[in-house]
Amino acid sequence: MTDSQRRELTQSMNKSHGSFELVVSPLILALMGYGLDRWIGTTPWLTVIFAVIGLVGAVVKIYFGYEVEMREHEAEGPWAKRS
Repeated sequence: MTDSQRRELTQSMNKSHGSFELVVSPLILALMGYGLDRWIGTTPWLTVIFAVIGLVGAVVKIYFGYEVEMREHEAEGPWAKRS
């Protein structure tokens, strides 16, 4: 295995692939919403709203990260137009 292959493997291992964000973000925000619901007395509205906001935020982050990664991949490929 060459140094560049090792470096690429190490970099890909350190990247998050979205599963963590898809679970943890909505969970943390739902817990915050639950705490606020208990304090204000509006259960379960804020819990649901915060969980949905967390899920939407995670999906948007993953989508735009993917778009950036694909643009970089396209620009580095042998098929890329060189100026």
